[in-house]
Amino acid sequence: MNIIVKPSINNLDSYIENGINTFLLPLKDYSVESINYYSLDEIIKIIDKYKNINIFISINKNIFNSDIEKLKETLLKIDDLKIKGIFYYDLAILNLKKELGLKTDLVWDSTFMVTNYKTCNYYYKKGVKYALISKEITTGEIIEIIRNTKIVPIVELISYPIVAFSKRSLVTNYYINYKLEKKDDINIIEPKSKQKYYLKENEFGTSFILDKLMNGSKILRELTNTKLDYILLKEDMIKHSIFIECIKNIEYYLKNYKTMDDNDYKNWLHKQNELLGRNTNFFYRKTIYKVK
Repeated sequence: MNIIVKPSINNLDSYIENGINTFLLPLKDYSVESINYYSLDEIIKIIDKYKNINIFISINKNIFNSDIEKLKETLLKIDDLKIKGIFYYDLAILNLKKELGLKTDLVWDSTFMVTNYKTCNYYYKKGVKYALISKEITTGEIIEIIRNTKIVPIVELISYPIVAFSKRSLVTNYYINYKLEKKDDINIIEPKSKQKYYLKENEFGTSFILDKLMNGSKILRELTNTKLDYILLKEDMIKHSIFIECIKNIEYYLKNYKTMDDNDYKNWLHKQNELLGRNTNFFYRKTIYKVK
């Protein structure tokens, strides 16, 4: 099992020193739902500096007609870099891959929609190699996808979850409405659930981020019994030193889980929970819709 890291700082030395060689970098002007972004020039410099790493690039914004021609140029430049793959949201990316004859592999990243193996297999037939499985389904449902899909699955294990995205400039509108000094972020509390959210805005819209760290360490024991190739760790909003410690702990588990007894496992999991908290998000909690 391989670890993909979505870093929050541009200097990758500290990650590489701790054994990480696969990264997800959000592409500036073509990506949303991130704390930081990388221009194509910055990504090229990273590839030139670190020769033995794998790079995935995220292009997950909605694509408009006015974006197409510039996007074609960008995709052709990316194709020459021989990166590992492109995380995509909009189907324009899949269509442009075919139109331009691109060799770069694609990762289906439609957030809340990657919930079943049949749709994964459909996109596999369309030429998509990977899929980032939704984090809004249970561990059992994730394992069902992994065991029944031909696509290469990726599971998001550690992150502050994105719960919604709006193309509206909601943060800007708030500060203007209340005649306050403009910022690009704000913390809110949802009145009914009392749940806290962090709102982050860029030129493409507003991300709603759950103000509670998702710690999927507990499901690693179940995932290592499947054919899962990749887990994804997102550093956004996590203190860098804590994130590095998290990486070390997960690497230790992946190297030693076959010889760990129950006490070893419990001690390891306790260490992770002390570091990251105990919020397992939807991994052990079904979403049930009831008609009132």
